Amino acid sequence: MPEHRTAFTNRLGNRSSNQDRCLVLNRSGQTLLVVADGMGGHARGDLAAQTAIDSLTASFRRESARIADPQAFLLHALETAHLDIVGAGNAQRPPVVPRTTCVACLVDDNRASWAHVGDSRLYLLREGQVFRRTRDHTPLEELLRTGVISDDEMRSHPLRNSVSRCCGGCAHPPQISMDSAELQAGDTLLLCSDGLWSALPEQQLIDLAGSDDLEAATNQLAALAETTSYPHSDNISLATLRCMSAATDKPAIPTAPSAPGASPEDPVQQAIDDIHRAMLDYASEMKKN
Repeated sequence: MPEHRTAFTNRLGNRSSNQDRCLVLNRSGQTLLVVADGMGGHARGDLAAQTAIDSLTASFRRESARIADPQAFLLHALETAHLDIVGAGNAQRPPVVPRTTCVACLVDDNRASWAHVGDSRLYLLREGQVFRRTRDHTPLEELLRTGVISDDEMRSHPLRNSVSRCCGGCAHPPQISMDSAELQAGDTLLLCSDGLWSALPEQQLIDLAGSDDLEAATNQLAALAETTSYPHSDNISLATLRCMSAATDKPAIPTAPSAPGASPEDPVQQAIDDIHRAMLDYASEMKKN
């Protein structure tokens, strides 16, 4: 069995309420990491994020044995979380429409499988570089990928808080982006809310992989993000996993690092789906007026 170390932290930042939630669970030799960031532009982001965490925890614990298909599990678990968030909002008096971003990763031996909606991210750090990163479901991500804006400009752009997909909101579940990778000894997985990645350059995230004390580095990284963005710090959450050893002595199958934000999704279909979801959200808001 491979050896993994984990850590997580959550900080309020300079906000009056904490709408971030994070989770690390171990069961049957598998590890689930989750970060959820309640969307503050909508009612009860804290409810959405907590419901997502509770739902994913329940899905993980309901499994009677080792999860054989991590990607199928994550897809179903996030869709269930979405429906639970919609239900939790409807149960409020008066009803509300809470929303949250979410990124979840299931690590099984050397294999990491992840799924996300919104702009909470997963980074796979390897040998001093960002080997993989999730692609945000935001208008800015496309501008970044096409070179219209830089990483630094992304942090201060007027549309930086605009998200095109989330858990909660309209009844229909969002399109969930998924990916996976074989972990090598020394790899670090970093899941975080935008309160972390928007405050710090990637190099400071990469430096986490060079620290021997994962828990101390995780807390230091959150503190640095809070200090750097003072007095406008957002809630900050991160969950980390360090792969200390490989599951077997077999050589790892070589895989080329993808460009940051790379995704196997069809961009045309993604655009169609995003427009469709925007129309559903608009129709839902019109019904309330």
